[in-house]
Amino acid sequence: MGKLPKYTRHNILTEINDIEDELEADVERTSATNYNSWTQLKGDEFAPAFPTVPLIPCGLYEIRWNASIHSHTLVKQPIHVDELYELPSIEIQSILEDIECFWNKRATYKTYNFVHKRGILLYGEPGCGKSGIVQLCVKHIIEKKNGIVINIKDEDEVRHFSEFIPILRSIEPDRPLIVILEDLDAIAGEDRYSTTKLLNILDGIKQIENVVYIATTNYPEKLQERITNRPSRFDRRYQVDMPSTEIREAYIRAKLTAEDLAKIDLPKWVKSTDSMSLSHLKELVISVIVMGKSFADSLAQLTDLKNAPRVKKGSKVGFK
Repeated sequence: MGKLPKYTRHNILTEINDIEDELEADVERTSATNYNSWTQLKGDEFAPAFPTVPLIPCGLYEIRWNASIHSHTLVKQPIHVDELYELPSIEIQSILEDIECFWNKRATYKTYNFVHKRGILLYGEPGCGKSGIVQLCVKHIIEKKNGIVINIKDEDEVRHFSEFIPILRSIEPDRPLIVILEDLDAIAGEDRYSTTKLLNILDGIKQIENVVYIATTNYPEKLQERITNRPSRFDRRYQVDMPSTEIREAYIRAKLTAEDLAKIDLPKWVKSTDSMSLSHLKELVISVIVMGKSFADSLAQLTDLKNAPRVKKGSKVGFK
């Protein structure tokens, strides 16, 4: 092994200056070609501005920090509609009706001096369809309300949202907004700094109007009571159970073509998948219809997933 380079204070400062020069050059290259108008500051001071739009296009976004312009930005995300079906679920219908009623009651909220916001918490076992319900709510606000959706996945994004949302609301105060908080227990656990920030967003000094917060969790027992038992934070809680017989049949019918349905024993599929999640049903369709495996083998493999994997005594692990 060769000798490690000897770092002196001079060398370190030189490297830092080189990095700063490169960053400045990147900013210059970016800004010089994109500035096309002026922003008026206080008094008679003007700054060059990037191309502007009056409203953000409807869609799903994440908030990121853009170092080149030293500002938070909204970055549009693709919407995955793989499991987007309005299945015959009481939870789905109730949630969509509640959200639709909420948007239509903005004036009434104002009359009674209430902040126009709503919080919905979905909980249940993994794979039971919580994400599908969230996607339907996203589809609803984009298509029917020309709204925007912001996805928050971790503690850093809670901070970004807290810092950026006042700016968004100053530009678009009336825009319908849905904020998604998937796996809430991972974002707002006990003794976490992000939990305090999140509570300020939900009903503290950082709260905003014209917004629906939709949170999901597989482990509601990990959430503190100040989150689960405060209607001003989450006004409605829905337990999303494993799909019923009716939902399983509707899902299979939605996924398969008429030609596929003619080849299978649908009642057998529905009966054999009792207590299975939508994720299991999806894999069953992939295994049998897409991969061409037998129904019996595919079902047996899915059933075996309930057993936690263990290495048998005396068995060898690794490659020969």
